[in-house]
Amino acid sequence: MTGNIQGNTNEEKIKRILDASLEIFAEFSFEDSTTGEIASRSRMSKRDLYALFPNKQALLMGVVMREMQIQEREFRETIARTAILRNLRSKLDLIGNALVEDMLSPSMGVVRRLVISESLKQPFLGNLFFEGGVAQRCKHLGDVLAAHQRKNTPIKPADLQSAAEHYFSMVAFFPSVMAEIGMRGKWTEGTIKKHVSLATEHFLKAHPIFD
Repeated sequence: MTGNIQGNTNEEKIKRILDASLEIFAEFSFEDSTTGEIASRSRMSKRDLYALFPNKQALLMGVVMREMQIQEREFRETIARTAILRNLRSKLDLIGNALVEDMLSPSMGVVRRLVISESLKQPFLGNLFFEGGVAQRCKHLGDVLAAHQRKNTPIKPADLQSAAEHYFSMVAFFPSVMAEIGMRGKWTEGTIKKHVSLATEHFLKAHPIFD
């Protein structure tokens, strides 16, 4: 988006609006957050805010989409870094650490809370979050696993997908639950490394078809 409004481009104003929205949604429930407070914290008028986001639902969608895009870009970068690693265990450990960091991310924690609280009224939010988040992570993970299946032992796409989902759940579930109940601080660098290493070990034992 281009154009200048009060000396700022639309792109800059959108960033300020979404930053303020995420901050306010983190402090209050979506229901209790107001566009007036978001406009004030964005340092602009409500009229300028509404010119870019017509209602609070649009702000919610903007926040969810932006944070998911950030996490997707970072996860793709992690997958790219695995290319120099020959051992599947090493690749899974790197990916697993990225998944845990994703679960512990304060911004994504806010997004998950928003999606959970609002998906009953806006069902498309839950579908968007799952397809663009969990399903997409599992797809990338499945691609990595596919490159390490034992020679002459083909695996069905459905089984490959199931294996990817299994690893995702093993690594991500517990950190996600602890983050949701306010125990994010329990996860130190050492704790994360140990958790991921054990998950990788158990996964490879459960799926010997992968080298």
